[in-house]
Amino acid sequence: MLNDGIQARAQINRFCAVQGEIPPFTNAEWERLSEIHKALKTFNDLTHLVSISRPQISLTVPIYYKLHDLLRDDALVGYDDDIANAIRAGMKKYQKYYDFMDNSEAYYTALMLDPQLKCDLILHEMVDQEAAQLIIWETRRMLHKRYPPLPQSISSSLSQTNLDSNPQSIPGLTQEDSLNRKTMRLWMLKKLQPQEYQFVSDIDQYFDSPRVTITGAEDPDWLCNWWRTHKGEYPQMAEAAREFLAIPASEVSVERLFSGGEIFWEFEGIV
Repeated sequence: MLNDGIQARAQINRFCAVQGEIPPFTNAEWERLSEIHKALKTFNDLTHLVSISRPQISLTVPIYYKLHDLLRDDALVGYDDDIANAIRAGMKKYQKYYDFMDNSEAYYTALMLDPQLKCDLILHEMVDQEAAQLIIWETRRMLHKRYPPLPQSISSSLSQTNLDSNPQSIPGLTQEDSLNRKTMRLWMLKKLQPQEYQFVSDIDQYFDSPRVTITGAEDPDWLCNWWRTHKGEYPQMAEAAREFLAIPASEVSVERLFSGGEIFWEFEGIV
């Protein structure tokens, strides 16, 4: 509404000049309206961003960072005092919801699942670098605990050896004798295997590799599609992506369903 009013400034001024009941707006009042519009536009744009049909949870943390850029004191230079004070009051509510977000592992994990960003946005935006490193460390630790790499069985590792050759190809041995020899060899090799295995998880490979450049990221499904394409390269991280990226950033789609009345009309007879 403010945007429409500002764009129609000339028409509104002419209307006020023709009739005598409403006094015309002064230049100072138009300037104040422009400042209010500038402040509210960011909120409006971000509201639309999380109101799309498939809002991505990986956008949540960047949205909080962008709001903080608007609400911090040095961003209010040049604003009218009343408008600046109103924006400062919004910081209290911002901090309340930021704390909710900050205490949930889902939002930071979803952000790090974006291969364009990984951990770098957190390191760039957070003033407290120790806190940023702690968030990254805790997230990686959680991922390692929840999505451990699966050990390769000894039988599968031996499948590449001549133990799996056709028993009948060994001269002088029946198939049963050859199978017994193979079983005995397998038992001996198992005995010699170390009790603890050292694995290089694809979780570390993902985080320790450089960020990637993505084309076509305007598609709301691009992130899920990227992980679908790279699930063979990062199986543990792809499993995390399947779980965390399935969480929507907002409940707008559910609210649309209820506001449309489809749920109530469908079950009207039951109620």
